[in-house]
Amino acid sequence: MLLNQSLKYFKELDDEVIKKAVKFWMEAPIEKHSFSDTIKEWGIRHLPPQPIEEFIRIENIVKALGRDGLNTFIAVDQIISLLPNSLYQQVIKAGNSEILSILRGFCRRIEDHVEGKSLTDLKPEDAKKEKILLMIPSQKQLKTVYNNWDKWVWRKIAYNGEPAPSVDGWIKDVLRLADALENASVTPIIVTDKSIEERIKEEAPHNVVGLDIPEDFAKIGYVRDQSVTWCKHPIIGNMALDIRQGEEWIINEVYYSLRLTPLLRVRWAIDREYLVKAKMEGGNFFLLKIDGSTILLTGVGVRGSNYPTFKVLSEVLPEDVRIIGIPLSGYVKNWAETGAVHLDVVFTYLGELNGVYYAVLDPLRLGFYSGLEYIREKEAFQIIPLGRLFKELGLIIDEPPRERTSPITMSNALNLGKGKLIVDAYNREVNKYLEREFGVDVIEIEIPQIEAGGGGPRCASRELWF
Repeated sequence: MLLNQSLKYFKELDDEVIKKAVKFWMEAPIEKHSFSDTIKEWGIRHLPPQPIEEFIRIENIVKALGRDGLNTFIAVDQIISLLPNSLYQQVIKAGNSEILSILRGFCRRIEDHVEGKSLTDLKPEDAKKEKILLMIPSQKQLKTVYNNWDKWVWRKIAYNGEPAPSVDGWIKDVLRLADALENASVTPIIVTDKSIEERIKEEAPHNVVGLDIPEDFAKIGYVRDQSVTWCKHPIIGNMALDIRQGEEWIINEVYYSLRLTPLLRVRWAIDREYLVKAKMEGGNFFLLKIDGSTILLTGVGVRGSNYPTFKVLSEVLPEDVRIIGIPLSGYVKNWAETGAVHLDVVFTYLGELNGVYYAVLDPLRLGFYSGLEYIREKEAFQIIPLGRLFKELGLIIDEPPRERTSPITMSNALNLGKGKLIVDAYNREVNKYLEREFGVDVIEIEIPQIEAGGGGPRCASRELWF
């Protein structure tokens, strides 16, 4: 359900049904399977984070909430999961009558903002950007990484030789990114923790928003991941790893502070006798528009996208949008050497350049020859040769040089549209290659702290369209 559909359904529910559904939601019998359970123990070091599959048996929902319990649960879950964090905390602590008041009040508050809204006027990857959201974590968020670098997949030393993670370094990296955006006539919006808000305002002539961000969300600076913004109203996803779950509540708060109401939280889908939670992270998605065709490419790997993600998106996206999964390489012990957590660390869409569409990719870390196209009518996948798809679209692909590059950022670029890319300055040979072979306008910035934590310019940014 889109949020507006959930609101209509919720309004018709009896108070007692809502109370029962909320109680069940808080104590939902969610079962979990971790991929780590199948991996041989590895000494005293942490294995790189592995995905967890979460599901609820539908029979348990129906048993607790009755024949229409599934729809009731999905509607209540949709509304609760899109609450601003302050209201969510109230719901957790409140009694039954207070919960009803909070939820119905929230519905009335946002009803006008989502009425009639749908996923129209989709913006492709190479659309000219207008505003970009950036986030800077404070010490309150980053401190959890110290002595836990393996768990967080974070390098202790950045490529410029400085210890990581560093708040000072993050501020420098993000402000370099913000300056590059302004020089390219794109408006940066910087969100940060209130503890460093005034410091950043003193250092930067940008639009800075301070929020009370909870502790230990070390990777909140990778603001690409928690949502997608293919149109004015965001869609909130679900983080796949337990150490990053909860960032969705923070991005909710960010959007509400910017007066943007999400259209949807991609949460659950029916898979046989189960309701399975979607794994949907924004770094996995590229929306392409080529000669009248609209294609959504999404990475299928350690961090998504799983079957529920495809199923929900297929129900809410226009029917002419083809949804194609791209298999990504996995890892067991050596994440940095073999794995690809998101599609945007192995694929860069350059867009239309002199009448030809181009993309560069790393064929070592993605399923280069075949994709999985989701067929709506069958609710199933069909193998599609990517070579045939690219030929049909008129998309020319290339492999960049990999000498003296970061495997994280060599294929992670923020496409500003009209042939402009913001890239990691560390990848000199790749950047020169893009300029020479494609004639793109490459804007180099140094981002050692962002790279040390596992991301690049695209990972640390999120386009906005309001």
